[in-house]
Formats: sequence, C-alpha cells, structure tokens
Amino acid sequence: MTRKNHIRRSGADRVFIWVMFAVFVVYAVSLLFPFLWCLMNSFKGRQEFFYNVNGLPIDWVTDNWKTSFTLSIDNGITIPKMYLNSVILTVGCTFFSMFSCSATAYVLSKFDFFGKSAIYTAAIVIMMIPTMGSMAAMYRLYNNIGLVNTYTGIFLMSMGGFGSGFLLLYGYYKNLSWTYAEAAQIDGAGHFRIYFGIMLPMAVPALVSVGILTAIGYWNDYFTVYMYAPEKANIAYGIQRISSEAGEDLPQIFAAMMLSILPVLVVFACFQKTIMQNTAVGGVKG
Repeated sequence: MTRKNHIRRSGADRVFIWVMFAVFVVYAVSLLFPFLWCLMNSFKGRQEFFYNVNGLPIDWVTDNWKTSFTLSIDNGITIPKMYLNSVILTVGCTFFSMFSCSATAYVLSKFDFFGKSAIYTAAIVIMMIPTMGSMAAMYRLYNNIGLVNTYTGIFLMSMGGFGSGFLLLYGYYKNLSWTYAEAAQIDGAGHFRIYFGIMLPMAVPALVSVGILTAIGYWNDYFTVYMYAPEKANIAYGIQRISSEAGEDLPQIFAAMMLSILPVLVVFACFQKTIMQNTAVGGVKG
C-alpha cells in the first residue's frame, strides 16, 4: 500500500469514526432526554408545568419531593412501604434466581449426561415462547393454592433456572478450568463441596454482574406484582397506580418517579465497569 492510499484510507476511517460518534451521541441524548425532562419538571408547580412544559423551572419548587413520600394508593400503601416491598422482592427474587440459574448452568456446562443437549435447547426455546398465553392458568393455580398476594409466590416464580442469567453463567462456567475440581476429587471432595467451595467462588465476578442486572430487572418489575401480588405493591407498580389516581398533579408524580429511579442509577454507576467486563466474558468466551 502506497503512502497516498494509506492517507486516503486513514481519512476515510476518521470520517467513519466521527459519523458513528455523532450517531451514538444522538442515541445517548434520546435516552437521557426523558429522564432529564422529568427531573426538570419535578421542580415545577402544577400551574407552571402546564404553562411552561419544556422550559426550566422559575421557582424551583422542592415541595413535590417532600410530599411524594406521603403519596399512597387506594389500599393505603405509601411510598416508604413500596420501597420496603421493592427491597424485599428484589433481594429475595435475585437470590433465588441466581441460585437456580447458577446451579443449572454449572451442571449443564461441566457434566455430560443423557439429554443434556435437549435441556439446553429447551432452555433456549422457552425464552422464545411468550408467557401471556399461560398467565390465566398460572394465576388460577396460584389462587387455588393460596400464593396470591404473598412474597412466597413471587419468590417461587423467580426459581425457573433459565433465562439470560443462565446463558451468561453457562458461558462463564464453560470457560472455567476443571483442574481444581479434579484435584479436589483426589482429596475426597464430593460434588457439593466442589461446587460451593471451588467453582462458585471462582464464578463470583460473573455472579456479581448477572446479579446486579437481575436485581435491576426485579426492581423495575411491574407486571408480576400487578398480576400476582397487588397487595405487596413495589415502587414500580405503586408509581403506576399513583399516576392513574393523582389526576393532574404531574410534577409530584415526576418527583416520585425520580425517587424510584435513583437507586438503580446509583447501583449501575457504582458497578458499571464490573457489569460490562464480566458479562462480556460470559457471553463471548462461552
């Protein structure tokens, strides 16, 4: 390649990079705009909001943030109670989901047995089937056995063992060396000891990343609570109910929405690098 062709190619590369940079900037702005718009309008009064929807607040009213903690839905559940329900459901569902996904991924990635390929294929196919068709039968089953409006019922739903967390952990376990397990077997260690004492600690980086993504998903889960446990309203379901009952006081609803988003933003900001690194390892090398 001559120097002239090299210069032309370098110029074309720079143009391509700048074009892609501009595209991603526009995409980032499109994602940030709704958040910034709600945040800006949460500092307005009701009248100012309707007369100045897209402008900056004039008085910067903070009463919306103070009174948002007193908001409640028709069964008396307030914002603090919704936060408590969200924490309980997020922690519990994340724990049970991670345990079932991790155990399933470990067995399918490290052991050879009859039907292994069929189970893995079924795990992929199940993710393609919409769950809405079985929702009525599922609700009837939960209602008949008394699991509606209980934490236990929602915890049981999180123990499927499959999903995106399973795929990421399967790839991570597949990439882990079996040498440590063979050494432990020589020393007399059983399968449970190898899993809990050796393989599970080695998979902590992937477990943390998948666990954070899973927790964010359960924190924002609206439909499960709406369908199976409306009396255990979490913050996602509660904000939707408040928005439908609050009438025209939209700035107050925006303040409540910002309160529900803040924990997720803090968690993602603190663990962003960990999430990106370990999910890439689990997804690509597997």
